[in-house]
Amino acid sequence: MWRAMRISLLALALGAGLGLAALLAFLPALRGAACPRCFGLDPAGAGLWVEASMPAHARVALAAEVRAARARIAAFYGAPRAHLRLIACESAACDRRLGGRGAAAVTYSLGPVSVVRLAPRGLSATVLTHELAHAETHAQLGLRGQLGGRLPTWFDEGLSVVISDDRRYLGPGQGAVRCRRTPRADLPETPFDWAPLAARDPGLYAEAGCAVLRWLADEGGAAGLRARFAAGAALP
Repeated sequence: MWRAMRISLLALALGAGLGLAALLAFLPALRGAACPRCFGLDPAGAGLWVEASMPAHARVALAAEVRAARARIAAFYGAPRAHLRLIACESAACDRRLGGRGAAAVTYSLGPVSVVRLAPRGLSATVLTHELAHAETHAQLGLRGQLGGRLPTWFDEGLSVVISDDRRYLGPGQGAVRCRRTPRADLPETPFDWAPLAARDPGLYAEAGCAVLRWLADEGGAAGLRARFAAGAALP
C-alpha cells in the first residue's frame, strides 16, 4: 500500500512539475517574474520590477501609483491576502519579450499568488488598480474556489471595474445609478467567452460593472461579498 501511495504521489508531483514547465514555456511573463533580471528588469519597490532603462523619476511615480492602488483595494477588502509580483515595461520591446500582445496589462493568478504584467500603456492608476483588484479577488476566493469556477468572468471583470472606479465605464454618483449600459442577460461566464467579445466591444466592461453594482446593492456591498467568499458560497 505504501509503495503504491509513493508511486501515486510521485506521479502527481511529476505531473505538477510538467504542468509548471509548460506554463513557463508558453508564458514569458511567468519566466520574467521568476527571474526578473534575466529579462532586464530592476527592483523598484516591494514586489515591483521595472525595465532597467526606466528613469528614476518614473520608477518613483510608478511605485507611488502601486501603493495608492493597494490602498484602494485594502479599503474594499481589508487586510490583503494576495502575494504579488509586478513586472512593468516602458518600451514596446520589453513588453514583447514578456509576451505582450497589445493588452495594457494582464494578471496571472493561482489562488493567493499573482503575477501582473504591465505594458507601457498600462502604467496608470486605473489599470494598476484593476489588475491588483483581480489579484486580491482571486486570493480572497482561494485556490479551490478559483479552480472550481465559483466566480464567473463577468463578475470578476465587473468587480475590478468597480474597485478601480473606472470612469470610462462608470458614471458619477453612488451605487447602481452609476450604470452607463444595461447588462445583457447572458454576460460571458468564462475567459474564453469574455476575451473575444470584450475585444470587439469594450463597453462589455460597462455592462459587467453595472451588473456588479446592482449585485453589491442587493447583497450588502463589500461586506456581503467578503462574507460570501468566507462561506465558500457561489457567486454571484
